[in-house]
Amino acid sequence: MQNEPIIDPRAAALLLLDCLNKSPAKTLDALLEERANDLNVLSRKDRGLFNQLLYGVLRWRLRLDTVVSVFSSRPLNKIDPTILNILRIALFQLLFLDRIPSSAAVNTAVELAKRQKQAKAAGFVNAILRNVLRNPGRFPVSDPRDTPVSRIAKTKSFPDWLVARWVKHIGADATEQRCDAMNEIPPITIRCNRLVNTLFDLQAALSDQVESFEILTAVPDAANLKRPSSAFSEMKAFNEGRFAIQDGAAQLITLLLNPRPGESVLDACAGMGGKTTHIAQLMDNRGTLVALDHSTVKLSLLEQEAKRLAVTILRTFPQTLKQPIPPEKLPQFDRILLDAPCSGLGVLRRIPDAKWSSNKRDVPHYANRQERFLHHLSPFVKKNGVLVYSVCSMEPEENEQVVHRFLKKHPNFAIKKDRHQEEKNLSPFLTREGFLRTDPHTHGLDGFFAARFCRVA
Repeated sequence: MQNEPIIDPRAAALLLLDCLNKSPAKTLDALLEERANDLNVLSRKDRGLFNQLLYGVLRWRLRLDTVVSVFSSRPLNKIDPTILNILRIALFQLLFLDRIPSSAAVNTAVELAKRQKQAKAAGFVNAILRNVLRNPGRFPVSDPRDTPVSRIAKTKSFPDWLVARWVKHIGADATEQRCDAMNEIPPITIRCNRLVNTLFDLQAALSDQVESFEILTAVPDAANLKRPSSAFSEMKAFNEGRFAIQDGAAQLITLLLNPRPGESVLDACAGMGGKTTHIAQLMDNRGTLVALDHSTVKLSLLEQEAKRLAVTILRTFPQTLKQPIPPEKLPQFDRILLDAPCSGLGVLRRIPDAKWSSNKRDVPHYANRQERFLHHLSPFVKKNGVLVYSVCSMEPEENEQVVHRFLKKHPNFAIKKDRHQEEKNLSPFLTREGFLRTDPHTHGLDGFFAARFCRVA
């Protein structure tokens, strides 16, 4: 079905779910970008249902599979992957979407199964779904014999290994709360571009294009938007560079860096530039700003984004951090941000596919790479300069353990705990050790960690 044209939202969701099965190394975001032209044929209403089905199945996959396993005579690993995805899509509608009639969910699933040209597939799908509907307690979740970890994993739809980690570190109750927060549909958070307008100017400009514009008191220049009336690319305010799309936790990282006008600043893993352009904004577009990334494609997109947001001080530089950087390639900087590649386990509410593509071996792998990147950047921090390390992960190996190992090997650095004038915005998120932590279930933000080092010698 991978090359078939998209004709309806259920078929579209099935296509993307099948692509994730066949290309486990690809992210959902990458696949959505690849199929963007195909998806554009969907109406706005159908695109909404497509998003509900796709993200809903990915969020609740384990819980849906538990239902299938109860009603199927075949074990899950013996069910054709496409047929299993059809069942997941239908069950998500039956069990989570009140506005879709049960008959529509079942009939469309049977039609999708018929397209697969597999003998008895449509009958198999129809039988399971009809049996689910006939059973008044049709959402079996856990078994009395389940361990606490297994019970949470099944009811909240998270991998056992990840639930086990969280229960060990924060306890069962907090783990359930974190899982609940991770399963919520995240808000659309934007950052007002103060190089172009104020937050209140932006609110006025968007007032008739969104259902609501909620200013975030905890994060300066941030707001949550509800139900935009059109795609951002079609909004005049977006094309005029008045705002960028960025979660509040990511915005806090740049506030911790606290770049000042006229300074020299390096964004060492710039990616698409969400934090890079925020740095330029806080610098009032004055000074030296260098963005590194190993991907020239990302740097090109970053340059386009900088232009849209009226950033003129940016210089991009393709560079990997996997090996030491020759000292002649870069000067020393007043401030360096390392927003390091990580497991991404703090942003599962935005990338639910990572629940199932991640594994416990990823965490130490990323931690080793993060420490190596910090080591390679340390010579480029001026004396009394600042180095901020951040990750969108709440795992100790990628958080304080990386920090402690770095400090042990680099006695010329120390955690910078002194508070700058703007620190009042960060106080709710700072620990006694001076680390910045956010957690979806306590702050309503993505899960981030950051440490601010100062080079003392």
